[in-house]
Amino acid sequence: MQPLLSDSPFGAITCKAGNRICSSLTAENPLTGTRFCDLCCSEPGFCRDCCCILCSKLITLDYDGYSYIRCEAIVVDGHICGHVSHQECAVRAYMAGTVGGSINLDAEYLCRYCDSRTDLVPHALKLLNICTSVASYADIEKILNVGICILRGSQKSSAKELLHRIESINAKLMKGVSIQDAFKKESCVVSTVLPVVHKYQKHLVQTKLQYDQKIKLESLGKSMKEELFVAQPVHQLNAIQLHLGPN
Repeated sequence: MQPLLSDSPFGAITCKAGNRICSSLTAENPLTGTRFCDLCCSEPGFCRDCCCILCSKLITLDYDGYSYIRCEAIVVDGHICGHVSHQECAVRAYMAGTVGGSINLDAEYLCRYCDSRTDLVPHALKLLNICTSVASYADIEKILNVGICILRGSQKSSAKELLHRIESINAKLMKGVSIQDAFKKESCVVSTVLPVVHKYQKHLVQTKLQYDQKIKLESLGKSMKEELFVAQPVHQLNAIQLHLGPN
């Protein structure tokens, strides 16, 4: 493999795994702040940027890299971990999804290198968004199944809601509904539900404000009555009571 040259003082930049499309070779590499690793990264042919930490094989960037997870946890001195794993490898190793026992994951990913946990709900939402630009039924099903796998069994309300959306879309596609219609109808449901929720929340706020105002006025009226009776001559009390009425 011919090394890719750069303007850096270090001369040629190469990927240890021989991957010509490795992210470490790009001029705008977002992972320049990764922590130095002297464990797996010291192995010949292993590149932290593009090799799975569990199986050591290359990751693929197909469909915006839907099939792998990168640990972006801050570890030491502001540097991120940066190790990647195939989602399938992580699930098989009980390091992704919902896992009980001592691992205790809830729609999360556990990094083998730094032991940091990553919430997978945002990642599953990314998978759903990726599918909207995919034309192949087979590829969409593959991507959606990854999302279902990492969300299933979660106790998080956000994960349950997203899982329901993904399974609903998947079911429609399996029935032969067009890709556009499957996603359009699903988004219509969301756009219909959200305004109702916002309207209900607004109603609660307005009701609370009205209640607070009523209590304030009642309290003010009571204090005004008390002030009228304070220090009044005895011969004027009957006239004031007749005017104000009973408490």
